[in-house]
Amino acid sequence: MTRYGWLLDAKRCIECRACESACKQWNQVETGVNVRFRRVRTVESGTHAAPTAVALSLTCNHCIDATCIKVCPVKAIQRRPDGLVIIDQATCVGCRLCEKFCPYGAPQFNEATRKMLKCTGCFDRVDAGWAPACATLCPTEALRWEKWEDIQNTGTDRVTGFSNPALTKPAIRFLSTTWGRK
Repeated sequence: MTRYGWLLDAKRCIECRACESACKQWNQVETGVNVRFRRVRTVESGTHAAPTAVALSLTCNHCIDATCIKVCPVKAIQRRPDGLVIIDQATCVGCRLCEKFCPYGAPQFNEATRKMLKCTGCFDRVDAGWAPACATLCPTEALRWEKWEDIQNTGTDRVTGFSNPALTKPAIRFLSTTWGRK
């Protein structure tokens, strides 16, 4: 089966948060429970004389070596053949170990249901042959959903503010990773 991953071109990201809105709407993520599957943030680095910044649209990276799968005591987190990492809500006991061990902050605790939630990669859309909602609605195509075999060696796997990819082998690659003065 084909594996997929994210390709993010930070120079194209205008921080409009259309990806966040599309995700929240498609997945019917409740408001008021402090859960956001996709989050856009700006990471600044450099010095006063030479500042740099990068806009990152981040979510679950559906890691190849996902720690959330390893630490779940009830096996509620599973990987699909296409690489998407899914939490089975019927099995999840809300122990929050996946939240504690994910270096990307993807699993989030839903106060209302007392269970963990995270990006599903819009598996229902992927099953229908579509890209996830966030990538579909990105107006600048800064965020794309591609076959992993086509992008796994594209760009880089490391950017400022992103955990060491050697830990979990996330299915995300970054193109042009800074903007501002150099």
